[in-house]
Amino acid sequence: MRIFVHRVLISVRNGLALLLFVIILAGTITGASTSSLEEARVLEQQGKLKEARNQYHAAAEGFRVSGDQHSLAIALTAAARISISLGDYQDAIRDAQEAIKERQALKENSGVGRDFNTIGRAYQYLGNYPAAMKNYDDSVNFDRASGNIADEIATLNNIGNIHYFQGRYMKALESYQTAQQLVDSNANQSWDSYGRKLTLSNIATVYQKLGLEERALELYQQSPGKPEEMPLSDYASILANEGILYRHLGDPIKALELYRSSQAVYRTARQMDGEISALRNIGIVKAMDLNDLPGALQAFTSALKLARQSSNTRATVQASLYLADIMRRLHRYKEASGHLQEAFDSAQSAGLVEERWKALYERGRIAEETGSPQPAAQDYRAAIAIIESLRSGLRTASLRTDFLADKRDVYDALIAFELRRPEPSTEELFHWMESSRARNLQDRLAARTPLIEPHIQTIQVHLPPDSVLVELWLGSQGSAAVWITGSGSGIVRYAGGDDIRREVAQLFSDIQSSGEAWRQSSRELGGKLLSGIPLKRHLIVVQDNGNIPMDVLSLLGSDQLLVERCDVTYLPSARLVAMPDARTRRWRFPWNKELVALGDPPVQSSDALAQNEQWQGLPASAVEIRGIAKVLPGRTEIHLGSDARKAYLLDHRLEGIPLLHLSTHAVIDAERPDRSRILLASGSSADADYLFQDEVGKLDLNDVGLVSVSACDTGRGKIIAGEGVQSFSQAFLGAGASSTITSMWKVADEPAASFMIELYYSLAHGATKSEALRAAKLEFLHSKSELSSPRHWAAFVLTGDGWHTTPRFIPWSALLIALAAILGAASLVLWRLNRARAAKKEQRRAPQFA
Repeated sequence: MRIFVHRVLISVRNGLALLLFVIILAGTITGASTSSLEEARVLEQQGKLKEARNQYHAAAEGFRVSGDQHSLAIALTAAARISISLGDYQDAIRDAQEAIKERQALKENSGVGRDFNTIGRAYQYLGNYPAAMKNYDDSVNFDRASGNIADEIATLNNIGNIHYFQGRYMKALESYQTAQQLVDSNANQSWDSYGRKLTLSNIATVYQKLGLEERALELYQQSPGKPEEMPLSDYASILANEGILYRHLGDPIKALELYRSSQAVYRTARQMDGEISALRNIGIVKAMDLNDLPGALQAFTSALKLARQSSNTRATVQASLYLADIMRRLHRYKEASGHLQEAFDSAQSAGLVEERWKALYERGRIAEETGSPQPAAQDYRAAIAIIESLRSGLRTASLRTDFLADKRDVYDALIAFELRRPEPSTEELFHWMESSRARNLQDRLAARTPLIEPHIQTIQVHLPPDSVLVELWLGSQGSAAVWITGSGSGIVRYAGGDDIRREVAQLFSDIQSSGEAWRQSSRELGGKLLSGIPLKRHLIVVQDNGNIPMDVLSLLGSDQLLVERCDVTYLPSARLVAMPDARTRRWRFPWNKELVALGDPPVQSSDALAQNEQWQGLPASAVEIRGIAKVLPGRTEIHLGSDARKAYLLDHRLEGIPLLHLSTHAVIDAERPDRSRILLASGSSADADYLFQDEVGKLDLNDVGLVSVSACDTGRGKIIAGEGVQSFSQAFLGAGASSTITSMWKVADEPAASFMIELYYSLAHGATKSEALRAAKLEFLHSKSELSSPRHWAAFVLTGDGWHTTPRFIPWSALLIALAAILGAASLVLWRLNRARAAKKEQRRAPQFA
């Protein structure tokens, strides 16, 4: 018994000693691991990322042995974060997943969201977007559960990035805007400046992608940010995005400076993917803006090398695309084709939609340059199919407006290809021309009335009698027109579009200056554009590069002007020919309202906008409107001076009104169409008000057959490839008006007033809108006075339905005559009835004989 107790005591003593040894060893290991953790943090701050990651892994091993799960998770999270920067994405995934496992074992949710975010970023860079999105969704859920708003904002931005990379721009914008709402509702937090800058810059990136550079610049300027307020990689990203913006705004030197700064910051932060992006942008500027192809080749080659090292699929695809483009320009077609095939295959497997159409477009150019026309056309068509699919996903019209601007080259390439064929298809050319213009306006109109498919035969069915439609296309190396009449169609080839644009600009300049120089310009341009066009009584012109003053063009071999041969109507798209005339009530009574007119609003000295334009009063404006009211048979509603209020255009007040006339000042912003504005009154004698161009789209003009804007430059605006001139003409059409009359340059007050009275006189006497406009122009042209100069009459253009009349109004005199006739007929009937009754009475009184 004594021996047994002794053995038990020895066993206890040995166990206690072992336990004490384990405790001492664990403490030693934990202390060493903690020391390694601190050393790793110092190394990371010094930018020694590989050394730091090794120390984090050493610390993690120690914590794993000691059983310190909390510290183990911290070390693994840090190691995963560094692996992302080093491009070792599989290592990042492995470490972050282990960190999540340790935290969940401890029921510690505060850092789990960040680990899921790291895994999501790794999958994103690997091009596995479904896996990235799943982990980002998990990250957001954990961030919300733990109340970690700062991390939730970061992850929402990453989710937006996934949508952005796959061409789902509306989804990306929704995610960024959700993040912005969180930033706005948590202002003054320590992370507010960083979160705000990150989110706004991402929203700005979407706007940049869709061509809204000015809106993007405004967002960048809302939150300038400083390097010390955010991670270096994010600061570098913002520098790069601003560089892209400045390049689009026409300042490549400033853009190159920002790109180089971005590259330097990325290199300091050891962010390989960011440095790849900066190198790619440097190459773009050198190739596209500075014509430094060797420099661009060097930048893209460096970008591709880094991209392959980091296993970043998207960066590899983009670098390959740009390298292929440079090599094509250097006629190194074999190497270019190899890079393109790599880019296309990777984009296809990773679901990179934007990169797929770009690869197809570039491949088509190589095929065309190397003598393979049919494969080129197939690639162009495939690229356009992807672009159309992308565009259909944009639900907001304002975003669609600029979407085709940087993609119009693909459509133009296919059109140019068709033109180079020995016998080009008229139907094919017409289809692709129509597919590349005024798409946003067509969408708005189609929302109210289904539009026809753009086929020549369909257009012929709807074409007004004795009309010819001419669809113009001005390419960089060639240009052409497709003409369509009721019984035929054809193609006319012109010289390079740039030459025609220069001649149009010269004609504009000559018309607005004094003298007869415009006649020579008219003969030269008319000889080119009208040759081969079978002129009819009515000419309908479809174009998207600004309205060419067709009226002023001279007919071939003659000094006779086109306006003396036919009337001219402009359309943004040929499909508008088939738009049904919504104004079916062609006859109205004189008590029905025919016109709403606003004019001569006060110009206030206190109005900064008016001061900037140096506007003066418009005394002839009131004369103009009163003169128009006199020649119209229907009832008119006139608002002059301080009563010319914008309020009269709002709240469905124009329902049932066929004519709207504005006689005032206007200013056109060629960069920002939404800032173009028409001067009106606010209702107070002290204040002015403005109808901005983006407000026009909110008006209800579905009953308005004609909007006439007697103001300067209202037919001008920003020209957006794929959409045309963003002028008040398109804006009023988009709001539902059947047609508009606007001006292409400044016209003096008194001549404009006389011109408009002549126009409305013809409308009142049954002329179609285009005929009425032509009649007013001919009245001026043949006046044998100063007004015969085209600078007084050629500025006014009609856009939209010019082949219908405005509703006819039965005059009071006709009603009185009709009433008198009815009364006379009734009196005659009564007289006859009375005579018949009297005859019967006499017959009854007479003697009756057997």
